[in-house]
Amino acid sequence: MAPNDLLAEITALVGSAQEAAWIVEESEKLLSDDRAIAVTAREMAERRADGEPLQYVLGSWQFRTLELIVDERALIPRPETEQVVEAALTRWRESRVGAESFIAVDLGTGTGAIGLSLERELRDEVRIQEIVLVDRSHDALSLALENIVALGAQRVSVASGSWFEALTPSLKASVHLLVANPPYVALRDRGALAQELFYEPHDALFAMDAQGIPGFRDVAYLLENVIPWMTHGGVVAIEMAEHQVGPACEFATDRGLAAVQPILDLAGKLRGIVGVVQ
Repeated sequence: MAPNDLLAEITALVGSAQEAAWIVEESEKLLSDDRAIAVTAREMAERRADGEPLQYVLGSWQFRTLELIVDERALIPRPETEQVVEAALTRWRESRVGAESFIAVDLGTGTGAIGLSLERELRDEVRIQEIVLVDRSHDALSLALENIVALGAQRVSVASGSWFEALTPSLKASVHLLVANPPYVALRDRGALAQELFYEPHDALFAMDAQGIPGFRDVAYLLENVIPWMTHGGVVAIEMAEHQVGPACEFATDRGLAAVQPILDLAGKLRGIVGVVQ
């Protein structure tokens, strides 16, 4: 089959010329035989037509400067999270203290996108002592490990467990930068979500209510417990839902974070908060 004919066929299957181009390109990267390429492209297109997220179909996705392995073991890295990382890096560069070495923690790491981005973008600026990727999902940590190896990241480790329980006590009062992407979708909103989201791990998406705020439990827990782990001048950035940002700013300030500010995503919507430990 001629390349243009295959592209037209895949476009008809998935309903998007851009997605079809990505699918054919990925098939060509994996295989060299034209017949095998066509078979693989059709299989991928059928998965996409059935509603599976494009990122899972392709098996990799771009996040900031990284090409990450992605599959159903973890949430798909999203542009909104890229902006949370950007805000965290900007604030840390503004407020950094003169530490001899640098320690960062990525809570709810999933693919490892946040922590691995920190390693890639800071390794020429600071002497990284350790970046810890935390997740309670063993499947997610296995995927994060694959990305650590694939990217050749240095001084990046994984820790299994729920939030701060996964960290060694020696890290208390030592973390310079902590970024988290916890579950924050309210259970009551489950029925209104796009069908694609049901391919992703539900434990990483949905959270119980807290403080009278839908889906706020994990965000509140992180803000309640983060300060003892941070060094003086350390920066905390947490992603969350738009309706949670206002209450979270007040909640974080009440618990001792300073200069707390909202984070906006690329669409100008509230997407998280960032603050400094004094």
